[in-house]
Amino acid sequence: MNTSNLMTNKLVRILPSFMLVLFLFSNMACKKDKDSSNSGDDINSEDPESYVITIINKSGSPIYVYDWDGTLNPAVQTKPVTAGNPLTGDTLSITMKTCQEPSNKNGRRIYFSDKELKKSLDATTSPDLPDVFNYNRDANVQYSFLEYMIDNNDSTYTVDISYIDGYSYPLTYKFSNLGTYTDAEEDHEYGFTSLPDLKAALEDKADYAWHALIWPDTVVCKWNSSSYPYGMGRIIGPNKVWTQMPHDTLNGNNVPESYLAFIISLPANGNQLFGENESNFNGWEQWAPSHKPTSPSSTGYVQALQSVATADKNGKYGFFCYPNDDGQFTKLPASAICTVTVYSISGGN
Repeated sequence: MNTSNLMTNKLVRILPSFMLVLFLFSNMACKKDKDSSNSGDDINSEDPESYVITIINKSGSPIYVYDWDGTLNPAVQTKPVTAGNPLTGDTLSITMKTCQEPSNKNGRRIYFSDKELKKSLDATTSPDLPDVFNYNRDANVQYSFLEYMIDNNDSTYTVDISYIDGYSYPLTYKFSNLGTYTDAEEDHEYGFTSLPDLKAALEDKADYAWHALIWPDTVVCKWNSSSYPYGMGRIIGPNKVWTQMPHDTLNGNNVPESYLAFIISLPANGNQLFGENESNFNGWEQWAPSHKPTSPSSTGYVQALQSVATADKNGKYGFFCYPNDDGQFTKLPASAICTVTVYSISGGN
């Protein structure tokens, strides 16, 4: 008999009936509050057999891990590693958390960084997402992220790895225990594993200045140039550049001057990619068959990504290359285990 049963039997013998009822009711209420709150640093408070993400660190160095809930105001982050230390071992098991505001479609993000994100996620006041174009929000830190959201209505979840923002660590994911789920191939590794290989692939795309999406070894910008580390590994997706700089001029004091080549080649409001009736930015965001002569999946940027990754048997790469792939896996059963591998920024496994 376990300790809990022994305690209950003793109470039956020594407490009046009404005290026993009060005790049991209070115990049940406390358990319910703990299970439903999803707050605090105990990220494994959920059923360990459901909503599991396994992190494998193949980066060759310790990495900081943050589980970020952007649905709250102010937003909050949980540090899955004890005391906020970096992940120095090979593996970390995380149980996904429910968004505190499930109606908010932003969901949650798990960030991986080479340094603490003291000016963004980990700021003591007004914590916010890091920004590759904002030195005051940890633009000098190398990081990548994945996104997830639990749907408690049907015990499923959604997960994706985004390559349309800024990223440093190559991330991949694979799934096991899928059951009857058919939108993913079990044990297939989605994503790419080598940042140097992707850089080389972007350099080979000569139709537009896709190579200029690669973060320069030496940053030259209006402010804080000397404060950026030399040789940061980073690529910034077209969407992020176009959002920051909708016209063919630099916009932002901490934006490297090298990005001017990309926005001159393909300004957000230009129509080189999707025909004269659709801008580059809008066509990327809301592509339709009438947008010709190309689609996001056939642009040099996505072609470079595909060339260093492997599609599954359904032709899915697991990252945004619309219309061939919407870049996410939805309605995954709670029992499906997602294994995320963080690879080295400098290359090699």
